Amino acid sequence: MELNLEHPYERGLEHVIEHFFSEEHIRRKNEELGSRNVRVAELHRDELSGKLVIEREMTASAPVPGVLSGFHREWNQVRQEEHWFRKDDGEWHCEFRVRIDGVPARIKGAMRLQGNGDRCINYVTLSVLCDVPFLGRKIAKFLADDSRAKIEREYTVIRQLL
Repeated sequence: MELNLEHPYERGLEHVIEHFFSEEHIRRKNEELGSRNVRVAELHRDELSGKLVIEREMTASAPVPGVLSGFHREWNQVRQEEHWFRKDDGEWHCEFRVRIDGVPARIKGAMRLQGNGDRCINYVTLSVLCDVPFLGRKIAKFLADDSRAKIEREYTVIRQLL
């Protein structure tokens, strides 16, 4: 399953990328999203690249279907790792992976943050794969739908915090 999303911001590129790498912003955003036990395991950025690793516990955005409940608990330990690279003055690229403990799926994606000093757009692509026989498609669809809801909620919170 694949998702493609566009998130415009009424703030400049540098302002947005600074907030993406602000530990205070990360903690406030996760607090607003209802995450718990948030840990910024790694955070560094220079003029050309950056790496961000966040670990936290999260709940699903919708009730977990009974057939999937063996894989997905009420609170799940989630690790998100982002590798950012500056392409030019108006663009940053990110490759990311998300791991949910105990869930047999691969979630990965890319972001392309493009803009100028006044506004920017974050183009997000997310791919969810699950190779579990018979249930793989159901698991992937649930995780893709859950991810879409969480990403859209996160976008709303980020806009409020900027």
